[in-house]
Amino acid sequence: MDLLFTPYLATSICAALVVVSLFKLLNKRPNLDHIPIVGHRSLLESYWFTKGLEVDNARFVQEGLDKYKSGVFRIANLTHWIVCLPRRDLERVARASEDHLSFYHAMDKAVKTDYTFGIGIHGYHHAPLIESHLTRNLSVLYTDVRDEIVTACNELLDMKHNEWKTISVVPATLSIASRASNRIFVGLPLCRNQDWLDFNIKVPHAVVKEARILRLFPDFMGPSFVTNLSERISRGATFLGPVIKERLKHMEAEGTDWCDKPNDFLQWWLDASHETCLTMLTRRIVSLNFAAIHTTSGTLSEALLNLAGHPQHAQTLRDEVEAVIGKYGWTKEALSKMRKVDSFLRETQRFEGLVLLGIMRVAMCDITLADGTLIPRGTSLAFPVHAMHHDETVFENANVFEPFRFAEMQDNESERSRHQMVALTPDMLSFGMGKRACSGRFFAATILKTMLAHVVMTYDVKRVNDERSPNSLRIGSAIMPNPTAKIMFRKRVN
Repeated sequence: MDLLFTPYLATSICAALVVVSLFKLLNKRPNLDHIPIVGHRSLLESYWFTKGLEVDNARFVQEGLDKYKSGVFRIANLTHWIVCLPRRDLERVARASEDHLSFYHAMDKAVKTDYTFGIGIHGYHHAPLIESHLTRNLSVLYTDVRDEIVTACNELLDMKHNEWKTISVVPATLSIASRASNRIFVGLPLCRNQDWLDFNIKVPHAVVKEARILRLFPDFMGPSFVTNLSERISRGATFLGPVIKERLKHMEAEGTDWCDKPNDFLQWWLDASHETCLTMLTRRIVSLNFAAIHTTSGTLSEALLNLAGHPQHAQTLRDEVEAVIGKYGWTKEALSKMRKVDSFLRETQRFEGLVLLGIMRVAMCDITLADGTLIPRGTSLAFPVHAMHHDETVFENANVFEPFRFAEMQDNESERSRHQMVALTPDMLSFGMGKRACSGRFFAATILKTMLAHVVMTYDVKRVNDERSPNSLRIGSAIMPNPTAKIMFRKRVN
C-alpha cells in the first residue's frame, strides 16, 4: 500500500502546485482589458483548444492585422498575453533601455535559463566576446569555417559520379551547421565528434519542453525537478573536460601563447578569465550552441529548399561565385562580393523566416504608445515580423519569392549596405533591431553564404519527384523547416 501511495501522493501534490501556480499567474497578469483580443478569449482556452502547442498564432496574427490595421491587439499564449505592436512603434522599442523594455526578461520568460542552463540570462558573456573576437576575426577564421563545411558535405553526401542522392534536409543542415559552428566554438577534433554534435542538436528540443512546463510556475518557485539540467551539464562536461584540462595545462606552463594554440571561442573565454570552472564553462558553451545551431540550420534548410524548388536560379548564382572566386579566392573578402548569394539568403529570411513574432520585450514600467495606448508594467510585447516582411506597401510582390530582389536594390551605391543580409533596418527584422540585435549575425551569414556558394559550385540540386510538401511549418510563434522535406543532390562535373 505504501509503495502505491507514494507516487500517487507525489503526483497529486505536483498537480495541485501547477493549478495553484497557474491561477496565481492568471491573477497577477497585467490588466489589458483595454487592448482587443484576437483568437482565443482566455489564456486557459488557448491551452485547451491547442493542447499547449499554440498552433493558431499564424492565423490569429493575420486576423489581428486585417482587423486592426496599424493598431494594437493581443493574442493568448497560455501563461500570458502577447501584445502585438504596429510598425510605427518599432524604432522606439528597438532603442529602449533594459529598465524600460527588457529583451533579457522576454528571453528568460521564453527559455527560463536559470533552470534550463543553470545560468541567468544577465550572466551571459556571449555578446562582448562575439563582437570583440569572433566578428573581428572572421577573415582569419574563414579558412577553418570553409574547411569544415566542405569536409562535412563530402562526408555527409559521399556521392559517386553522376549519382542523384536523396537527402533529408533538416538532419543534413543540422549536421553541417553544428560542425561549422563548433569548429569555431571548441575547435578540432571535438567539432567532429558525432556524440558531441548529437548532444548539442538535441538540447533545444529538451529545453523547449522544459520551459513550457516551467512557465506554469511563478518565478520564485520554478521547480528544478522539471528540468534535466544536472544530467545535461554532466554530459556536456564529459566532452569538454579533457579539452579544458589540456588547455589549462598549457596556459599554466607556457603562459598566454604556445605552439598550435587554438583560436576558438572556448580559448577566448579561458584567456579572458571569465571562468576556468568546468561546470560553468560547459553551461556557457552548451547555451552558445543552443543559440546558434538551430537558427543557422533553419535558414540553411529553407535556402536549400528554395534552391531546389527554383533550380533556374542556380546558374545565376554559380556564375557570380565562379567570377568572384576567380578573382579573390575562397576568402571572407570574396563573400562580401557575392551580392546575389547574399540576396538569395536575405530573401529566404524575408519569405520564410524563423518566427512569426519577433523583437520580444517585457515592459518594466508603465509606458504609453504613440497612439495613446497604455502598456502596463509586466506586459509582453512583440512585433508581427513575418507579416511585416510580407507587407505589400514595403515589398513589391511580397508573397512571391524573388531571390535577387535585394541584389537589385544594391545597384544604388548609396543604398548598398542597407540591403545586405546582415543589415538592420525597419523593413527586415530577421536579426532583430537596435541594441539587442543578434551579435552573431556576421558569423551566421558567413556560414550560410559559404554553404550556398559551395553547393551551387559543387552540386546540382532538385526537389524529389512529386514532392509537394511545404518548406516550413508553423508551431506557436515559431516557423520551422519541414522535418520531412527531402531534396536530391548530384555532384557536378566541371
